[in-house]
Amino acid sequence: MKSHGKEQEDLIIQDRLEYAGSIIATVREPLIVLDPELKVVSASKSFYDTFKTKPEETINRFIYDLGEHQWDIPGLRKLLNKILPQHKAVTDFQVEHDFIGIGKRVMFLNAEWIPREAVRPQLILLAIEDITERRKIELSLRDSQLIVRAVFDQTFQFIGLVNTEGILIEANKAALEFTGIEVSKILNKPFWETPWWTHSKELQQKLRDSIRQVAAGEFVRFEATHIAKDGSLHYIDFSLKPVKDESGKVIFMIPEGRDITERKKLEEALKESYAELELRVKVRTAELSKANEDLQREISQRRQIEEELKERMQDLERFSKFAVDRELKMEELEKKVKELEERFKR
Repeated sequence: MKSHGKEQEDLIIQDRLEYAGSIIATVREPLIVLDPELKVVSASKSFYDTFKTKPEETINRFIYDLGEHQWDIPGLRKLLNKILPQHKAVTDFQVEHDFIGIGKRVMFLNAEWIPREAVRPQLILLAIEDITERRKIELSLRDSQLIVRAVFDQTFQFIGLVNTEGILIEANKAALEFTGIEVSKILNKPFWETPWWTHSKELQQKLRDSIRQVAAGEFVRFEATHIAKDGSLHYIDFSLKPVKDESGKVIFMIPEGRDITERKKLEEALKESYAELELRVKVRTAELSKANEDLQREISQRRQIEEELKERMQDLERFSKFAVDRELKMEELEKKVKELEERFKR
């Protein structure tokens, strides 16, 4: 009876192992099932494909002997030494190793005991998540983020990042240095409630309205004011731009501000200078106008004098002509008188 019962139990265990093996074989993630002595009971097809090996080179082999001892990895030994005596599961245990034929791999190892009720003797399920490509992408993204951050912080403009709910999730160095505000006091809060804008309720409302507009895909630009850390009033050329994904959906917004206080001061100085120049021009124009009137009056008077002189000259000429004519007539008359006297003498 005992022998018959033992054979039946072995058949059940065998069936369960074959059933578990058939399931493991279909899993996309590389999986290995180990017995308590760390020999491979079964492995998934993904394991064979990923690590370029075959079942006959794997099954019933001591895990550290696989692939010419390629799996004799210090990190893996540490993992299995941790799970074996304590019967605890280990999650996302990171291991890096350079495998022959496939190169360096970065992996997350997850190991746990298969429950006692399922099979006997107990087995260890080792799941391998190859994160090599993901890690490369993460490193590339990190490098890109560092580059973007460096550029982000080199600009003298105030630049931030706001989500579609209006929450400020990033701000560059220029914005923080200008305001003297700690990052913790402005990030992850509504953009319109940051200390930049709290001096004006009207401005805060305008920012709320602008964020709604930009969330709908619009571009907003206006002039705002800001109280600096030294208490001085600054003028900001402010814009809020939408950033969209490939489908055209707004995913976040970029607030950008340029301090135009100096420009405003120059504009005001130019306005004052222009007003002063305009006043001087008006005064000078009035002076020139009066001088012109005086000149015109003088010219008119001179013309009048010239006319009077001309008339007098004409009168003088007429008188002179008259006098000459009279003189001539007198001479002629005297001549005639003399002629008559001569006649009377005879």
